[in-house]
Amino acid sequence: MSLRSQQVSIPGEIWQRLPLIEIALGAGFFLIALTAIVVTRAAGGVAVIWPANAIAAACLIRLPRVRWISAGVALFLAGIASDCLGGHDSVEFAATLTAVNLLEIAAMVWTYRIWIRFPYPNLSISQAAHMTLVLGLAIPGLAAVIGGFIVHVRMDSPAAQSIARWWAADAIGACLFAPAIILFSPKALQRLLQQRFLALNVATLLICIFSCFLAIRYVRFPFVVFCLPLMIAAFRVGGFGASILGLCSGLTIIGLWLHGVRPVGLESGQSVSAYVGLPILALLASVMPPTAVGLGTDARRESLQALRFSERRFRESMERSPIGMVMGDLDGVWTYTNAALQNMLGYTHQELQALPLGGPASPDDSHEIDGRWQKLRANRIDFYEVNRRFLHKNGSLIWVHCVISLVKAEDGTPLHFIGQIESLEARRHAEATLAKERERLEITLGTIADGVITADIHTRITYLNGAAGGILRQTFADIGNRRLDEIIILTDPDTARSVPNIVSQSILHGKVFRRTTPNVLHRPDGTECYVTDVAAPIIDASGQVSGIVLVLHDASADFERARDLSHRASHDVLTGLANRAEFERRLKEVFAQSGLLDVPAAVLMIDLDRFKAVNDSGGHAAGDAALRAVAAVLSSIFRHSDTVARLGGDEFGVILPNCPRDRSAVVGQQLLRALNPLTIAWETSSYTIGASVGIAMKAPEFTSAVDWLAAADGAAYQAKHEGRGQVCFAAPGKPAV
Repeated sequence: MSLRSQQVSIPGEIWQRLPLIEIALGAGFFLIALTAIVVTRAAGGVAVIWPANAIAAACLIRLPRVRWISAGVALFLAGIASDCLGGHDSVEFAATLTAVNLLEIAAMVWTYRIWIRFPYPNLSISQAAHMTLVLGLAIPGLAAVIGGFIVHVRMDSPAAQSIARWWAADAIGACLFAPAIILFSPKALQRLLQQRFLALNVATLLICIFSCFLAIRYVRFPFVVFCLPLMIAAFRVGGFGASILGLCSGLTIIGLWLHGVRPVGLESGQSVSAYVGLPILALLASVMPPTAVGLGTDARRESLQALRFSERRFRESMERSPIGMVMGDLDGVWTYTNAALQNMLGYTHQELQALPLGGPASPDDSHEIDGRWQKLRANRIDFYEVNRRFLHKNGSLIWVHCVISLVKAEDGTPLHFIGQIESLEARRHAEATLAKERERLEITLGTIADGVITADIHTRITYLNGAAGGILRQTFADIGNRRLDEIIILTDPDTARSVPNIVSQSILHGKVFRRTTPNVLHRPDGTECYVTDVAAPIIDASGQVSGIVLVLHDASADFERARDLSHRASHDVLTGLANRAEFERRLKEVFAQSGLLDVPAAVLMIDLDRFKAVNDSGGHAAGDAALRAVAAVLSSIFRHSDTVARLGGDEFGVILPNCPRDRSAVVGQQLLRALNPLTIAWETSSYTIGASVGIAMKAPEFTSAVDWLAAADGAAYQAKHEGRGQVCFAAPGKPAV
């Protein structure tokens, strides 16, 4: 920040910290108090009029924010200064009187700022009367007891006289000056100072002041007389204006009285002490009622304004309403129609007024409506509503919804009716269109092959098409309103575990979730099938999920076909055993797993003996029968974890994972016993075949599965070469033994 900006901002901060309002309040209190002491001070040390307390209290009640400590200090110093300058030589006595004044101000402010909070400046007559009695009379009376007693002790004046004069001075000041401050508002002041009313208002003020002089000078009972102009003026100037007129009139009366102008029959005097004899209560009773009349005028003016505004708003609402509005008399004549109704029916307002009773009603509906209309006219019902038809100007019939209400006077007497008429044509057209769309949708859903199920936000089933019923083998009567997770139970076909719930995910995220891999659907009747599913949320107009659509595709045939193709691709068609490609794939897996986990494994190669003779003698059919018989024997011997395969021709291979050498030897001997000999009956002949077995154990010396299989193949060749029906083990780098 630059030095220049600092020089500008520091005075501004100091200015904001200064209690300017409180200082101004103290200065005003000082000037008003000093003026009252100098001008109206009477014998006995009490001023004739003391408005300072009431003005300070009224300002503190109306100010929005006040620094109370600063305000108290400012008022206390101002009071001491005014008393000292006004003639009191003792600072102690001035401080004592000022303390009493501050106590009175504090009581007024606490009562009407903390304890009781009125809607300033918009007071009612009762609230104004309350403030007059408490702030204008009661609190000054309590302060007068304390202050009058202090004056009595200090100045040796009669106690009752001191108390009475203190109370009179405070009451006059409060009742004359406080109302103008309490009722002040910029709007009220602006209304008085408006150029078109300013001359009249000034003339009214002068007339009221002059009437005070005439009443005091020439009338024996003046207070009743000069009150009349104030009352009349109050009807026009309102509460704030009446308080200004009352203040000016009251000061005029007091000024005339102090200067010796008295009513007829009373002696005149010239000294200030001539204040004695002034009827205080009569004076206050003359200047306060006009303020109440003004408040009543303000309330009436505001009520009329509110009524006119309400009426204008009502008419504008009716005229601009998108719904047809009609008002009519109790004979059924339409006295008012808005633009919406005129556009709806095609008539002008004058044409609708000229129509027979009931407006352009359809004759077919009159009999049904007459009964309700007669009950409404007889004040037996307050309103009725009905769907009926009106004749358009072009001759067509329009369906409308009518709500007819009866408007009554305060005593309950029926005055007229008001009706709201809404066209149902758009709704009926939309309902018809929606019905057609729904029918078209149901037909479409009924013809598609996929199952469609809809549910609400709580996943309770609300609809299912025929295909869904066929997949689930259930009807809507069976499962309607049940939760989806009670009906749709899916598991993984490989692990048999439950699959993730895509319905909940779709509702949670508001997105479409689909599964293309078939899962097992467990039907309610206990049967199973394979399905793929898609879950899609239903989004309402507000963008929130209001339901769910679940689409089920019966994938049983596709799954079985895929599984059959997969089986055919990996198995031998003739024997049902694994084929050579599948055997080599699994051999690589076992080779890698055995080397990684350091577990034993073995490969067996089986070569049939005398198989060529069967083929040559019995033909290929007999050879195929022999191969199937060998496959059946092999399938019965080995474990499910073992792999048995037909590698081609009369060669078979077996993979034994996690199998040590001694166990492999036992398996080899079992094979020899089962296949040597193996007799096959074919038609009228029988054939006997045998087998030779070669075994190769997994060893670090084998660098690949191919080397491992070649070793087993070499061992089988060695067994066949040594006389058939033998089992030979192969070792890497050495001939089989």
